[in-house]
Amino acid sequence: MMLKVFCVVVSLLLSSEAFSQSDYDEVFEVNSIEIQGNGSTKKEALIEILPRQLPTALTNAEIAEYSRRIKNLGIFDFVKVSKVEDKLLLEVRRKATLSPIIGLSTGKTIQDTSAVLGVNEHDFLGTGTKLGGKIGYNDRNLNFMAWINEHSYRNNRWSRELEVYGLSSSFRFNDDEDDAWTRDRLGGFFELVSPFKYDSPLLYEFQVQVYREDYSNVNSNKNLDSATYFGTLFEVIYDRYSWDDLNPHGFKGAIEMRPGMMTNGDFRGEAAAKFIAATPLAENTSLVMNGKLAAVNSGNVNHSLLIGSQSGVRGLDDSFFRTSALGYLNLEVRHSMEVWERTFIQPVLFVDMARFRPMDMDGNNAGWVNALSTGAGVRVIPTGFTNLLLRADMARLHTPSEDWLFQVGITQYF
Repeated sequence: MMLKVFCVVVSLLLSSEAFSQSDYDEVFEVNSIEIQGNGSTKKEALIEILPRQLPTALTNAEIAEYSRRIKNLGIFDFVKVSKVEDKLLLEVRRKATLSPIIGLSTGKTIQDTSAVLGVNEHDFLGTGTKLGGKIGYNDRNLNFMAWINEHSYRNNRWSRELEVYGLSSSFRFNDDEDDAWTRDRLGGFFELVSPFKYDSPLLYEFQVQVYREDYSNVNSNKNLDSATYFGTLFEVIYDRYSWDDLNPHGFKGAIEMRPGMMTNGDFRGEAAAKFIAATPLAENTSLVMNGKLAAVNSGNVNHSLLIGSQSGVRGLDDSFFRTSALGYLNLEVRHSMEVWERTFIQPVLFVDMARFRPMDMDGNNAGWVNALSTGAGVRVIPTGFTNLLLRADMARLHTPSEDWLFQVGITQYF
């Protein structure tokens, strides 16, 4: 079912995003660019996203793609690119880019609530680079992250990302808290993303990751030794997604491989395919979709994929389903209504569905489990701020058990 929906969505969105031949045939000579409303964002940072240095000839397709990339930086809530004689005019309205990270997302229990406090500058030094850090309570433990990420919309240079983290996770397989144990990881990764050429929707991502993994209070028949992980990632990304606070559209998908080794000799491999997509249904109404398929080599539950209410299916138990394979799909219909200048109310209807294969405490695969939830919610979206809103969702879990979940958050669910 999920695969059929995915195929229909991909074919629909890829066809809707295609340019006509005239968009490529019609060429305009552009000798200069004028930028208005950029505030403290450096003009050079916006100019280097152009397909070529000026003066040059640009097609309609290249101008539209330039506009999409500026919008996808996420630091402007208004972007307009127009041609004025031999000049390109870029008009933007800059958001407040220094954003507090005050994350809150409730789970099935108080213990499963995720709470995060931090700060993120989305336009560090006026370059569109993200610099930030956060500490929080997630996966029933305290965690921290710090990062610096360059944007990946330049045509002629590689972008870099660096992140360090300390992540602790609670492992439980029944309602008895005495049977739970804790996994601690301390590490980081360095990532390179290829230049994003205008004649292709593809990017290529390479990552090197190292972390130390330790355990406490282990309750398993297997001997789990602390060790250090050394791994890589190779990812191919298809990006024709147009981000927007209210009405996104397009498609972005990725296929990734993560091979790695522990110093105790254990191989850890992971393969995943994921996407986000959106298409308009009516004025100010969009269908937005998020999906993932992933698998790891089984045998050690500490190398697993987690699914729950925080990510996957609203209504599932959190910090509980450690899986060797999963697939989930989130569908939301969002309708936006302006209630104040740059402030919108967004009612939402949603369906979450998943199929996954849990592991027990010894890393053995159990039977496949299906999950389905439906619900409704509302968002309050101040578009003058970057990545900040108020979300409230009420979900009804239909399977594998019947239950209700009320969840609040300060970002979109996806």
